[in-house]
Amino acid sequence: MDFELSEDQRMLKKMVRDFAKKEIIPIAAEIDKSGEFPWECVKKMGNLGMFGLVLPPAFGGTGPDKLSFFMALEEISAASASVALALLCSNGAARQILARGNEKQKRKYLPAMARGERLGACAVTEPSGAANWPYTLQSTARLKDGSYVINGSKCFTSNGGEAEVYVVLARTDPEKGPLGISGLIVEKDTPGFSFGRREEKLGLRGDVSRELFFDDCRVPKANFLSEGILPSVTREVAMLIMPALGAIAVGLAQASLEAATQYVKERPVAFGQMLANFDGVQSTIADIATKVEASRLLVLQAGAMSEDAADLTPGAMAGVFACEAALEVTSKALQLFGAYGYTSDFPIERYFRDARGLMIIAWPMEVRKLIIGRLKLGLPTLASPRAIEG
Repeated sequence: MDFELSEDQRMLKKMVRDFAKKEIIPIAAEIDKSGEFPWECVKKMGNLGMFGLVLPPAFGGTGPDKLSFFMALEEISAASASVALALLCSNGAARQILARGNEKQKRKYLPAMARGERLGACAVTEPSGAANWPYTLQSTARLKDGSYVINGSKCFTSNGGEAEVYVVLARTDPEKGPLGISGLIVEKDTPGFSFGRREEKLGLRGDVSRELFFDDCRVPKANFLSEGILPSVTREVAMLIMPALGAIAVGLAQASLEAATQYVKERPVAFGQMLANFDGVQSTIADIATKVEASRLLVLQAGAMSEDAADLTPGAMAGVFACEAALEVTSKALQLFGAYGYTSDFPIERYFRDARGLMIIAWPMEVRKLIIGRLKLGLPTLASPRAIEG
């Protein structure tokens, strides 16, 4: 497959790289240390049009261009994976509105989201959630007097408390099982909608995650997206979210490769020899570089695929491979630093912690592999609970 970039894509890649070096790298360590949401970076990304890359011009975007979006995520995550996740999670919500919303909903919400003026978030995960979450989802939405009344809670919601537009999955018809789960748009200031504390996480600390609480939260009927939303969610996960997480993983892995390469070329060990002169170090660098490039090619392939592509596996596989590769790459790179890699004097320990988080965030790795396996076997992606462990 030809990955020759257009002139516009090359210009975008350079613009994002320059932006990341100037605006994100100098404050990346502080974002990680404080765990605060990177609002300053988010606003600047909005001004540069990064939130509109996967939305069509009719609704304020410049796309849909997944390839450009993935390249932008890679460049941003090489500076801070947390900042990249703020961009991705908002786009995940916008894409659900694009896929399942009516014309009025799209025109009301998407232009401001495409400009980065209103952040989005997807509220799916619950404390009881696991691989069979469509069967255990507890949040409910009941139609009453022209409004949907939502009750329940969500956890580990990225952009939680910061976003203004939430796509919430709730059970509207218990008799239909997973097909009775619907999507609803809930705005931040809606009565009955509140937030819990910010989660203190090992990595991806600037990716602010909070609990969401719905206590007789009434949303207008006009905010109803659709019943039976799961096929749309699964498609967006496989086509956008999973390869986008892979793009973030590639950025982390590339940053680790560059940091390790520079370190071993400068670190003297004995008799004037540098670490780079040792066979074992050279072999490790070769392994790291190969994993980075293989991951990047898989993500680029997913980005080049048509929006209407029937085969969802390339995007899903790109996300799985790249995230697993990033964990291996950051671990090996840290080892090259020795004890110094385990300190906050170098960013490699942050890359490692963030890479570990990519194995869990959004959909756990086991669920992502389950989707791929069932797609390759020609089975429905929504398995019965008896077919799923965990």
